[in-house]
Order: sequence, then structure tokens, then C-alpha cells
Amino acid sequence: MKKQEEAKTAIFNAAMELIHASEGNVDEITTRMIAEKAGVGVGLINYHFQTKDRLIEGCVQTIIHHVTGNFKPGLIKNLSSQERLSAVMKQVADFLMENQAVSRISVLGDFAKPEPTDNTMRTVEGFCKTMDLPEGESFIKEKIAMFALTTTLQAAFLRKNSTLVTFGFNFEIKEERDRFIDLLVEQIARGNNNEQ
Repeated sequence: MKKQEEAKTAIFNAAMELIHASEGNVDEITTRMIAEKAGVGVGLINYHFQTKDRLIEGCVQTIIHHVTGNFKPGLIKNLSSQERLSAVMKQVADFLMENQAVSRISVLGDFAKPEPTDNTMRTVEGFCKTMDLPEGESFIKEKIAMFALTTTLQAAFLRKNSTLVTFGFNFEIKEERDRFIDLLVEQIARGNNNEQ
């Protein structure tokens, strides 16, 4: 049993190293490359993870989980809560665009198998902390708003090739992406203010 766990850990660590070395271009990574790096046969990868894609997805979720856990946005205290949120969302969007391959796998993984502590919900929690929200019923409403912002940002990222036609913003261009985020935050803030 111990050897099985050691082999599984070696496979996982080898895949993580290859993902980092490929700078997130996971299409370049083959099952054979992972097996060679881990010092195991290809059959063990299939035994422990069923497919290379499941292994890669698990590694990517771990990478993004680590990133979201360590994300400490530089915030200027004299900004309004809406301006702070917009600034943090822009940092998240920049990360998505700079790490497109791993971000896409993470977002799609969260959509396919949502969990209360997945990377999407960790992002929602981060946005809630940015807003410095009080507990209670208003917190729940704000958390729903942060969820709406997070998933809209993720959807815009996944659909980045069509946002120019759909919304008039090219998500690939930072200035236009930032404008999109400002408008998105403004719309959500306006909706919340109308309810209160």
C-alpha cells in the first residue's frame, strides 16, 4: 500500500513539475513524459488517475488553490468599496489572461464539479474580504453579488474570443478588459443599491 501511495505522489509531483516547466501549456505534456519523470510505467498513471486529463486537472486545481490562498491584493485604503472591488477583479482577470491554459482548466473543472471550497468559491470569498462585508442577511446578498461577479468574469474569460462582438469589449486587451470590469462592478453595485 505504501508503494502505491509513493507512486501516486511521484506521478502527481512529476505532472506538477511538467506543468510549471511548460508555463501552463498542458497540451505539450504527454502521459509518457509524466511516467518518465515519475519513474513509473504509463499503466500506473492510468491506474491511479484513469486519464492524463484527470491528472492534469487535479494538478491545476492544486496550483490555482495555492494561488488563491496566497493572493493578497495590494489595496489602497482611500478607495471606495466599489473601486477596491474593481481593482481586485482586474488583478484576477490579469491572472486569468497571463495563465490561460491552467485558468481554463480550473474554471471548467469548478463548473463541472462544483464544491463549496473550490477555486471559484475561494475567489468569491476573496472578493467578500475586499468589500469588508458585515455578517448577517446583507452579507448573504453581497456574497451572491460576489458570486455573480466571479462567474461573469469567468464566463467572459472563457468566451474571450467573442466578447468584442457580444459586448463591444476585446477581453484580450487590458484597457478594454478593465473597462468591462468597471461596468460590471457598477451594474452589480447599482442592483444592490436598488434593493436596499
